[in-house]
Amino acid sequence: MSTASVTPASHSPQPKLRVIGAGLGRTGTSSVKEALEILGFGPCHHMAELPGRTGRCWAYIDAHRGSEALSFSVHDLTQACTVDHPNCDFVPELMAAFPEAKVILTVRDSPEVWWKSYCDTILRISPLWNGWLIFSVPPMFAFWSVGRNVDRFKKTYGSIGPDSYVAHNARMKALVPKEKLLVYNVKEGWAPLCTFLGVQVPNKPFPRNNETKDMHKRFLLMRIMGAGCWILELGAVYLVLRMLWRSGWFEGLKVMDRLREL
Repeated sequence: MSTASVTPASHSPQPKLRVIGAGLGRTGTSSVKEALEILGFGPCHHMAELPGRTGRCWAYIDAHRGSEALSFSVHDLTQACTVDHPNCDFVPELMAAFPEAKVILTVRDSPEVWWKSYCDTILRISPLWNGWLIFSVPPMFAFWSVGRNVDRFKKTYGSIGPDSYVAHNARMKALVPKEKLLVYNVKEGWAPLCTFLGVQVPNKPFPRNNETKDMHKRFLLMRIMGAGCWILELGAVYLVLRMLWRSGWFEGLKVMDRLREL
């Protein structure tokens, strides 16, 4: 296949959502996101973009799964592509809303390879204490869906582990028509992805993002930011209470209580 500069995807009228990422987190979704945007299929939504309006939109979709309100919210999505969580949890709904969209199922070399990466990253931030430390502090509260993803995973597949990875991939293969599905390992590089999307291979290396060590650095930064926000908030509460105490406000309350007793 030619290595000429990339031919941007056509901008003729098409459904908003053109590519649906059905692969679970830790299957190279960050690399696929950048690759799709390089190929002209952006903007592409990824879990890392949950804060803000898009995060609220996904939260609404999650809350209204199975209701008529869901379809309206899905059509509010403005991205051309979606990958990773929470997108991969709503593949049937997204396919129903955008029947012309193609589906990419990203995979790892084996279920065990995926599970090790999942344990080293996503499961590290799903415990409750992490949630209270990090995700309850704006603007990071949108990432609380990480914990919901784990719970949803267990509810859908009965457990979370290598077997559930296999079950999810089998479900996606059964759900998506073969002509619209690409089962893809990012190690394969540009060729299969570009062939599937009908574009030329760009004259640049395939992106390699979000390695485990990079995730660890990001999680550490999030914990530091979360702890810092809590310290500032609790410190502000302490200062207000101290000012009220020194102003005699609490003594005034005691006087009022005594007057009521008379």
